Amino acid sequence: MNTRVLTVLMGLSLLAARLPAQQKTVTGKVTNEQGAPISGASIVIKGTGTGTYSNNAGDYSIRAEVGQVLQYRFIGTGLVERTVGAEDVINVALRQVALSLDAVEVTALGQTAERRAQGASQQTLQGSDIAQTQRENFVNALQGRIAGVDVTSTSGVPGASSSITIRGVSSISSSNQPLIIVDGLPMDNRTLNTGVLASDANSTTAFSNRGVDFTNRAADLNPDDIGSLTVLKGPEAAALYGIDAANGAIVIMTKRGRAGGGVQYSSSFRVEATRARPQLQRVYGPTTVTAGILGSFDYFGAPYPAGTTFYDNIDGFLRTGGTVNQTLAFSGASADNRVNYRLGTAVDKQNGVVPNSGYSRVNVTAASQAQIARWLNSDISMSYDYDNNDQVYKGTLGPLIDLMLWPQTDNAKVYLTTSGLRRRLTGLSAASEVDNPYYNVIRNKINAKTNRVMVNVGLLATPFSWGSLKTNLGTDTYTNNNLVLRDPQSAAGAPFNGYLDLADLFNRNLDAQTVLSFNSHPINRNFSISGLLGHYISDHKATTDAAAGGNFWIRRSFP
Repeated sequence: MNTRVLTVLMGLSLLAARLPAQQKTVTGKVTNEQGAPISGASIVIKGTGTGTYSNNAGDYSIRAEVGQVLQYRFIGTGLVERTVGAEDVINVALRQVALSLDAVEVTALGQTAERRAQGASQQTLQGSDIAQTQRENFVNALQGRIAGVDVTSTSGVPGASSSITIRGVSSISSSNQPLIIVDGLPMDNRTLNTGVLASDANSTTAFSNRGVDFTNRAADLNPDDIGSLTVLKGPEAAALYGIDAANGAIVIMTKRGRAGGGVQYSSSFRVEATRARPQLQRVYGPTTVTAGILGSFDYFGAPYPAGTTFYDNIDGFLRTGGTVNQTLAFSGASADNRVNYRLGTAVDKQNGVVPNSGYSRVNVTAASQAQIARWLNSDISMSYDYDNNDQVYKGTLGPLIDLMLWPQTDNAKVYLTTSGLRRRLTGLSAASEVDNPYYNVIRNKINAKTNRVMVNVGLLATPFSWGSLKTNLGTDTYTNNNLVLRDPQSAAGAPFNGYLDLADLFNRNLDAQTVLSFNSHPINRNFSISGLLGHYISDHKATTDAAAGGNFWIRRSFP
């Protein structure tokens, strides 16, 4: 008897295991704390994509299994979870939660205001969000993180310039770049144009196709020094900065010291490799070949014979790139918080996937805030930046096009003859035959070195209760040394028997800004009034010394 009972129980257990989980229809009403129905509240079965919405009366209906969890949510309310049990009706009251409408953000001229009190569109990123992207140029970190902001990088080589537009292009004849403000004063974001090169004076030597790129100067700023970044979108948001901010403004506040800051050290390493491989045909050979000399790099000739040896010149040319970043900062404050300080340094070293391309930067920054008197505070910041950038030519002069045209039956790594000259494969002139990519990146050289100093001194006086007086004095000075070499044996330099461009840009910006702010004065429960009065003086000077030379006397016979 006991055996029969056990057998029946086991059978019932197996049958229960094979039956699907019990499903039921759950209905109910979604309301707010006052009992008013909520229309459009979402009801989702946790861990699945199954869900529904409440109707105008707050009612809903959903099929769910016993034991599953229903999640209820609506804009501006907290998440509520309920487990499906024996009951068929689940009513839920959603509780409103406070949003960050009272968050204080930096606006024009260094003023702060509550987010809900601002009448123009703007968006803020914290410095930690920018630093986590591990971008050497902080401009590239804004892509996809700020609505309406579009960032375009000219190439993927280290030190490539980046342009930024806010809410699209507004002018076809002038710059569309926003104004960049650092600690209340403008930061020069110039990108050197080939028009300043002495070679540009002659149409035969000018780089009319923009085969040369230079770094935009905003890249000098260390991303780890950024405390917060606010994008003021459109002329309405940046009106107080004048015509310079017609395309919007990017307002940056750098980090300051704090009590208990101590020592912060970070180190990161990034490896870069190209995954795309151009598909090149290996069926048909060169159009004409005479005594081993190619007539051109056109491939419309007879098929390659069986057993032909091919070289993967593209994979052999591109290398694995790497980036090392190290930052060290000391920060702290006095016991009474009357004085704080921060001293930071950062070293970046980047090697690109294209040989002979690299970028290195050294940053040293210092900042301090102090309460000089009960009514007077000071804010001082300074930075020194040194950049060294090696680039390669772009476009028709660049090595990537040469890689795809170079015969796959020839080993491109052998780019010199036994006498140390450029190894040629065709009967074309030196200017008409594309360069061996190795010869191109080794013999044709583009280098830029930059030394930059930025100093900002701010004073805030509050001797009266109805407002404050703030003054900022600053300088932004840098020297940018550029060298562009076209080797006498290369396709780019052969027509001139070699060509060398030297261009030195000396930039000096002096800025002074004073703002008298009037505190907010309530008119009634719903309205208040505030204001500011100020002036801004700037003295910007840029001088370029450029020289060029051709017809080299000595042909180099060494790599």
